[in-house]
Amino acid sequence: MDETRKKTEVERVFRRIRGVAFLLLLSSASAVAADLKIKDSRGTEVLVTNASIDYSSFMASDKETQGIRLLQGDGMVTVKWADIESLTFVRTDDSVRPPRIELEVVLRSGKKAPAALVRQGQMKLLGKTDLGDYSIDLQKVRTITPIR
Repeated sequence: MDETRKKTEVERVFRRIRGVAFLLLLSSASAVAADLKIKDSRGTEVLVTNASIDYSSFMASDKETQGIRLLQGDGMVTVKWADIESLTFVRTDDSVRPPRIELEVVLRSGKKAPAALVRQGQMKLLGKTDLGDYSIDLQKVRTITPIR
C-alpha cells in the first residue's frame, strides 16, 4: 500500500513539473524577436535577426520586440510582425508637429492600410546581421518585410 501511494505521489509531481516546463517553454517562444528584411534609403537590403525597435528616451528604456508602434488616425496601435506582410515608408509629412512618416502597411491577409510613425524616443531598429550588431534610425528605412 505504501509503495502504491509513493508511486502515485511521484507521478503527480512529474505531471506538475511537465506542466510548468511546458508553460515556460510556451512563454519563452512568444518572446522571441522577429527576423526582418530591411531596405534602407540607399537601397541596401539587410537581413536583421532578433530585431527590436528602441523607443527609449533619456529617462526610460522602452524596447518593442513583437511589432511596431504606428499611428492610425489619432490613435496609437502596435502592429505585430506576425500580422505584417510588408511596410513601405511613403513620405515624411513636415506640415505637422512633430513630423510624421507616412506608411503603407500590407497585412498578411492582403489588406492595405495607411498609417504613420510619429517621433517617439530614439526610434532605432536594432538587431544582428552577418557582420555584427545592427542599428538604423527608422527615418532611414524604406521597406520592412518580416521573414517567416
